[in-house]
Amino acid sequence: MGRNAHIPAADTQQFIIERSAAVFNKKGFAGTSIADLEKITGLTKGSIYANFKDKEEVSIKVFEYNYNLLRESLLERIKNEITAKGKLQACINFYHEFYGVLITNGGCVLQNALIDSDDANPLLFESARKALKSWTRHFIEIIEQGINMAEFKTEVIAEEYAYYMIAVIEGAILVSKSINKPSIFKSILSKLTAEIMAM
Repeated sequence: MGRNAHIPAADTQQFIIERSAAVFNKKGFAGTSIADLEKITGLTKGSIYANFKDKEEVSIKVFEYNYNLLRESLLERIKNEITAKGKLQACINFYHEFYGVLITNGGCVLQNALIDSDDANPLLFESARKALKSWTRHFIEIIEQGINMAEFKTEVIAEEYAYYMIAVIEGAILVSKSINKPSIFKSILSKLTAEIMAM
């Protein structure tokens, strides 16, 4: 029996997901071993597989957990904003403020899942791809609101600009994390803010 065998059965799966969240995000699907999960949860391999079919299923559940935390934090930031520009700015402010936490936890969960699972874990990749599409749709709705309310000075194609914003944010995370220069991240997002305000 694992060291945390006292955990009620109904809570064990959630316990494994929460304890494994940072490990999967830092090491990725291929880099995370069952031994890692045993160590971080204090459970045996048998206990883990009693709650999940395989490591792939754990990775998908962990991704969904991590992504939902990110999504809920972003939605919390924009819910009180009235204007489209205010909502987009709130999203950017979130990344400005939580960049340090993001990097400490291994980077952006969506980016990591898409890169890590492209060939190695097709089910995880599909889950991450759906999350990307959901995030894009949310940005499209905000931008369309701005177009309808005549907030934007220039002609904007909502879908194209939504993908552009995501690409800039994710690219800024990847580059700044790779070269260990948070200032680059802040500089890129500041330029994105200026661009949005000038639209």
